[in-house]
Amino acid sequence: MRSEMPYANISGTAVAIPVTGGSLAALVRLPTQLPAPTVICCHGLLSSKDSSKFAAIVEDLCQAGFATVRFDFSGCGESRSASEASLLGTRLRDLLRVMAFVQEQDWNNGQLGLMGCSLGGYLALLGAADSSSVGVKALVCWATPFDLAGIRTALESGNLPHAMATASRQLGEPQDLAGLPPLSRVLVVHGQQDATVGWRAAIEIYRRMADPKELLLFEEADHRFVDPACRNMAIQASTDWFRKHLAGSP
Repeated sequence: MRSEMPYANISGTAVAIPVTGGSLAALVRLPTQLPAPTVICCHGLLSSKDSSKFAAIVEDLCQAGFATVRFDFSGCGESRSASEASLLGTRLRDLLRVMAFVQEQDWNNGQLGLMGCSLGGYLALLGAADSSSVGVKALVCWATPFDLAGIRTALESGNLPHAMATASRQLGEPQDLAGLPPLSRVLVVHGQQDATVGWRAAIEIYRRMADPKELLLFEEADHRFVDPACRNMAIQASTDWFRKHLAGSP
């Protein structure tokens, strides 16, 4: 069923996307001209849809003519829903549901892109590769890990209480991207001062992608791209990537 919502809203429209045992809190931001290609934004492990980074990204994408959807994964922000057996299983379920929601809306022109940061980038790659998902035309991942060894350790030790999506504290599979198929139209962005996810993870991901692809490393950027200059350049590069590979895709 298509949801009814206003077609123009400067700050975004709050929607609840039904999912097993509850709903996912989301913000939909629409450009002036509709229908439009849509970018779904996926936050990291301990973040939410309301981060200043995503607010800036959404603003730039909207100005470029893209619709955007940013949402809280289960266990984060304002989302309240039942969990699957594992963290990855729950969050991938969430993302696939949001992707399906977007394709049901008449403000979407059928062209779908994914944008993810950290674990959100990891999930965006998994979502794009999922054979049951709708087609993803372009993807951008920032500060994305190639493997989840650090998250697994923290999860199993109980050091991430408010990020738990499952009482069993199971991470789920896959715990690395070695088996990821060669996706195309992927931009990989990473900061070389990232102390959370080493920048060489970006190289491992990039090598497994198919053309067209691009690797963009920022010498001064950390995991969160706190430096304003680095963040602005990364946002511009991301918007340009979607403009080239999503807005212009067949």
